[in-house]
Amino acid sequence: MNTPSLGRRIWHHIYSRMLTGVVFVVPLILTIWVLQLLYNLLDGPLRSLLNAMLRYTLRWELPPGVGLVLTLLALYVTGILATNVLGRRFLEFWESVLQRMPIVNSIYNAARQVVRMLSQPQEKSFQRVVLVEFPSKGLWTIGFQVGMIQTSDGREWVRVYVPTTPNPTSGYLQFLPKENVLFTSIPIDEAIKMVVSGGILAPERLDMGLTQKVDQNS
Repeated sequence: MNTPSLGRRIWHHIYSRMLTGVVFVVPLILTIWVLQLLYNLLDGPLRSLLNAMLRYTLRWELPPGVGLVLTLLALYVTGILATNVLGRRFLEFWESVLQRMPIVNSIYNAARQVVRMLSQPQEKSFQRVVLVEFPSKGLWTIGFQVGMIQTSDGREWVRVYVPTTPNPTSGYLQFLPKENVLFTSIPIDEAIKMVVSGGILAPERLDMGLTQKVDQNS
């Protein structure tokens, strides 16, 4: 058995340690980047608007962070209004106004659907992890069962959401015959990790036989 040379051992040591560092640092950097984007998104617009008004009237500006606090307060107040009868009618009125605007209604409806999907508990949005043949026969893709639908002839179809990698919020909705869907035992959170990581974070074993048998007998 050949013993690796000293140079190869040193290179393997450096490579493995750097790879470990990448696995730890890159998610941390991405997390900080996303939080910074959210902070700028929530703090910037409202603070800029208020500063424009204050510069014109009082000649002074709000410090950073005030816009974020006021935005969170506005979200809280909106939530209170949405649970109140009069407030709900007021919000529904403005929603109906947006629905009548030709371009605005498409953007608003799409954004509302995405937010509602992300805000729902996992057990309500995704029911089970499945495998489907996509984008062509013989190629299997991970998907999420979101429900069932029955046609007029009594045939059952599975509603499957196939996410894109690495952004699971975009994807394809498919209606598939039940016999064309492979049901797995992968937990939903593990499947989401797999999609986001591009398959790097994946379980070592994929158990399909037991769950398929259960579905066929149901």
